[in-house]
Amino acid sequence: MAQLISRMLARKNTVLFLSVLIALPFLIRIPDLRIVENVDYFANENHRDVIFYKELKSIFGNDEFFIVAFKKQNLFTAANLGLLKSITNDLAGIDGIREIKSLANVSETVGEEDNVVIRQFLETIPEEPHLLEKLRQRAIQNPLYLKNLLSSDGNTAGIVIFIHNQPDHSGFRNRIIAGTRAVLERYKDKTGPVHIAGWTVTNTVLARYMKQDLAVFIPVTYCFIALAVFLFFRNIRLTLVAMVYTSLCVGCTMGLFPMLDITLNNVTTMVPPVVMALALCDTVHIFSHLIRHRYEPHHKVETVYAKVLLEVIWPCFLTTLTTFIGFLSLYVSDIPPIREFAIVSSMGILFEFCFAFTFIPAFMLLFNQQKIVGIHNRYPSDRLNLPGFFSHLSESIFKHYRMILTTGILLILVSIWLASTITVDTNLLAYFRSDSPVYQSTRFVEKELAGTNTIDISFKAVEPDAFKQPETLEVIQTLQLHIARMAGVDNTLSLVDFIKDLNRCFHNNAPEFYRIPKNANLISQLLLICNPDDIQNLINPSFDHARMSVRIGLHSTRDQAELIKLIKNQTQTMDTRGLQIQISGLVLQEVNTISALVRGQVLSLTITAVIIILIIFFVLRSFPLGMLSILPNLFPIVLNFGIMGLFNIPLNTATALISTIAVSIAVDDTIHFLTEFKTHLAWGADIRQAVFNTLQVKGRAIILSSLILAMGFGVMVFSRFVPTMNFGALSAVIMILALLGDTLLLPASAIIFSSRLCIRSPEQRLHG
Repeated sequence: MAQLISRMLARKNTVLFLSVLIALPFLIRIPDLRIVENVDYFANENHRDVIFYKELKSIFGNDEFFIVAFKKQNLFTAANLGLLKSITNDLAGIDGIREIKSLANVSETVGEEDNVVIRQFLETIPEEPHLLEKLRQRAIQNPLYLKNLLSSDGNTAGIVIFIHNQPDHSGFRNRIIAGTRAVLERYKDKTGPVHIAGWTVTNTVLARYMKQDLAVFIPVTYCFIALAVFLFFRNIRLTLVAMVYTSLCVGCTMGLFPMLDITLNNVTTMVPPVVMALALCDTVHIFSHLIRHRYEPHHKVETVYAKVLLEVIWPCFLTTLTTFIGFLSLYVSDIPPIREFAIVSSMGILFEFCFAFTFIPAFMLLFNQQKIVGIHNRYPSDRLNLPGFFSHLSESIFKHYRMILTTGILLILVSIWLASTITVDTNLLAYFRSDSPVYQSTRFVEKELAGTNTIDISFKAVEPDAFKQPETLEVIQTLQLHIARMAGVDNTLSLVDFIKDLNRCFHNNAPEFYRIPKNANLISQLLLICNPDDIQNLINPSFDHARMSVRIGLHSTRDQAELIKLIKNQTQTMDTRGLQIQISGLVLQEVNTISALVRGQVLSLTITAVIIILIIFFVLRSFPLGMLSILPNLFPIVLNFGIMGLFNIPLNTATALISTIAVSIAVDDTIHFLTEFKTHLAWGADIRQAVFNTLQVKGRAIILSSLILAMGFGVMVFSRFVPTMNFGALSAVIMILALLGDTLLLPASAIIFSSRLCIRSPEQRLHG
């Protein structure tokens, strides 16, 4: 290794040229980087529920919708109803809208002297107040309109807009929402405040937040890291080297995205700041060792560089290996964006290590060494008197090591208790601040009309025309009545609702006939009268596959999972008459996603922890030292979960990533500490002297790398996406806790278990 490093330094221009040449194929692909315009990427495409959901949409059409709602003091005036009609007509002309429903275009079934007439509800708009009031009463009394197109008080109008599924058309939702807002803008003086809510809206806002995050993360991370390096080393040239090297690592990582056909999304957008922070860690260790050797005037510059690189390459390789394994272990997840994060981030770690020991030394040797590292001169950052600080720290640890270890263990025990209160939950609405338009519009629509989340219930029969039979329709009705009484359910709709309404109209609007007819022939006759457009989303042409739509106001996946469980239990206890009943819909996909996420994170954390522990034991070749590494790395992870429990932060799509990522990063400084610590023990130092020497040699780099990592993750608190904010804040806290674990708990543990830390020197091993 020494010979290889010497040859590299002797051929610095060649190494620099080859480094840039290797990076070039990745850098030129950066313009091809794609940013997704939606967040439809969390579902596992191979999951049986996802496959069935796609099948259901192919039969009944895309179930995605959003709602436009506005409230008037008296909606049923000629002017307001005319306004509703104009808005509905204009919205219907937007490209991408599959179907639009409002009181302005919905059909109405009317019974007149043993005849059933189907006409538009607003076929004509009356001027007389008494006719308008009569129209209002008809709308409120119609269960097909109530809490769907009209509020209970009759003053809030809802326009339900279903869109085509266009996954291959980038930004299709943005165009639809933009078109909708453009139409509404023309009528804003007449409508007053208008609320738009639903998954389509939420999706576009989340995608916009992701773009804004990307625009903030990279420049802010650059600023923070540059400031940290400059303040710590007080050298503009070292700062320049660090920034150029970081740019090279991030550029190559971003170039991987288009090469692997991976897009930037709400998960992978966290890659740049993470890679930037990690890239600086090895740089910090190289710079710190270089400063330590600057007082060696009898050595040539190349000799000093070779000595520095030889000292740090092995621990840096180990930290790269453990971090790489930790990030790559996320690939076991069933969630596509997390697997993509695993691939790109782990490759970024490899870029970081390779360029740290090729590009950095070659690039630094191009500068005047007196100016870049101040060799043979007093270094400006010595004013910080870090050697004195670490001397005082060592003395404090020697005096209070029992109290330090006891305090650490007590904090771990308290955190374990607090962690038991953590809930596994994703609440999409809680991702937005309460003053945001998305939050306020969703709450308005749910209060005045019904929830914007949907569960689909599929009813499959063996025989064609099965759902023209009263007994099979009774199965749908029985389940529908049970579901309607469940907490969180705002509205249900099925073929049964239309048949009962038709039957009542057929019998001169007599309320007692609002039921399923007993005669199959009558059901067939009623279905012939029915407007096919009204029921095409609820029954297939062969009448052997029906769908029920359930609108709910629940946003917590925990509450949603409980409701789905209640529905499943109900289907298992009732007589289904041979029908195959299956739950589907967007809500089920969300519940499955969080379940898969937790399973994947538990598995990846287990894999990471086991492999990293084995690596540490193998490398240190000492069971006591290997055991010593466990506590300082357990400390930040357990305290993180304790903080989550204390502040009621749920385990969701972002926070579930923290444990695996943190354990793979937090172990880095532990490895640097223990490899240096072992060296001093092997050369005859006692425990106290070994701790003192290790802090003097590695303390500067450990502190700075931890601060840089905390800054790199802390940048994410500027996100407008709450899970990303939580991820960044908690990860930054973990880096600080890991610093405390390595500089306090680890030395204190070493002192307590000093009698077991017997390390042989090279001479002893040679003669042993």
